[in-house]
Amino acid sequence: WYHGFDVLHTVWRCMLLTRSWDFLRGLDQFALLFSAVSHDVGHFGLSNVFLVEVGHELAVRYNDKSPLENMHCSTAFKIVSGTKDANIFGGLRRSSFFELRQICIEAILHTDMIHHFTMVKETQMLYQMNLDSDDTVDPAEILRDSKEEKQKVMNLFLHSADVSNPIKPWAICYKWAMKCLEEFFNQGDQEKQLGIPVQMLNDRTKVNKPFSQIGFSEFMIVPLEAA
Repeated sequence: WYHGFDVLHTVWRCMLLTRSWDFLRGLDQFALLFSAVSHDVGHFGLSNVFLVEVGHELAVRYNDKSPLENMHCSTAFKIVSGTKDANIFGGLRRSSFFELRQICIEAILHTDMIHHFTMVKETQMLYQMNLDSDDTVDPAEILRDSKEEKQKVMNLFLHSADVSNPIKPWAICYKWAMKCLEEFFNQGDQEKQLGIPVQMLNDRTKVNKPFSQIGFSEFMIVPLEAA
């Protein structure tokens, strides 16, 4: 939950800095904030690659396609609907609920890192499109009028917040980096025990911690933030 609230706060800051109320309706903002706080609910410290490799029940259930993200989203909605006095969507019209649910599903599924480079490209294209448009055209108006582009921006807010540790103040950045690496190493220990390929960054005896984080920042975070 610490990560969930960290991402929630980061998404909220993104929304404030971009004046998101100019192009996101209240329902969009509600859906995005719910997605942020619940995007990793039920996570147990293993990756999608690992789950697919060992034939985990979640990988079987979701046909090897983003098993963790599918589980997170499903679990979040189960908690809301199945817990007494927890249905924060109870006041919504049926049509609004299903619209919100679709936004959440799209945003949470796009936290799977397999979408990372596609999202970077889409963001660059969206930026270029707005750069080339007539000066009289308000970029917020373009987003308001395009459900697809608006969803892409919401996906971007959540994904960038999810991997934002390297751009946080050093004290916060360092703590999260060490927590992430320990999670990777624990998975690597299991991979060795099971005799399956040890994924990159997962071997505690070989990974150089500083270099691993520099590489992650240079090849993953910098292109995303620059886009």
